[in-house]
Amino acid sequence: MATTNTDYGSSWNTNSTTKTNNTTNKTTNSSGTPKSTDEQALDKAATGLGDNFQSFLKLLTTQMQNQDPLKPMDTNDMTRQLVDFANVEQNIGTNSRLDKLLKLQGASTASTNLAYLGRTISFKGDGFDYTQGMTQAPLAYELEKEAKSVRVDILDSQGRTVRSMTGETKAGEKHVVNWDFKDNGGNAVQPGTYRLNIAPVSDKKDDIIKATTYTFGVVNGVGANKDGETVVSVGSQDIPLSDVTKVY
Repeated sequence: MATTNTDYGSSWNTNSTTKTNNTTNKTTNSSGTPKSTDEQALDKAATGLGDNFQSFLKLLTTQMQNQDPLKPMDTNDMTRQLVDFANVEQNIGTNSRLDKLLKLQGASTASTNLAYLGRTISFKGDGFDYTQGMTQAPLAYELEKEAKSVRVDILDSQGRTVRSMTGETKAGEKHVVNWDFKDNGGNAVQPGTYRLNIAPVSDKKDDIIKATTYTFGVVNGVGANKDGETVVSVGSQDIPLSDVTKVY
């Protein structure tokens, strides 16, 4: 029984711990690029497991060599410890594979997001750029509650109102703002940066109605914010993909 257990332990060490030692203590992966913090942490965990298992085998061998023949070791306890080591190694391997899958998914998502470059999108926001020759501005808004009346204002980059219009009052619907790029005097406005402002009035005094505005812009960059969420750049604005409502 003692010889069989020792051979089993040595075989386990050869198939797992030795392999681990051959792949640890490296700061670069197989492609030659620096390993991430997570990859280095996994390597450290695997190395620690291998060192602990070596110590366990030495202790086990010593105990078996010096055991009392009349009171042999409890093989159930030894088997449980071997199973524990195997489970830890399996968990480390699982974490490593999950890390690789997440990286592949991230690379695939980044490649897909590049399709936004140069495209016009509608998104939650109030600022937009008007360029010469534009025939339609995808402007819209939604009301949290039904209003008594709604005033739709187009403001220039200085915050001055260039056009005021009457808007729809229903709640829960996306109302399109049809602006012909003219001011209140009927004159064509100059190309530039403008802002959409919605001013709803309630039936109840001092009641505030929240309005969500939707504007548009051309995507000139794709990246991620500090929280890791993908954002697209429109002018100087960073728009989360969750705020994008339509791609033209």
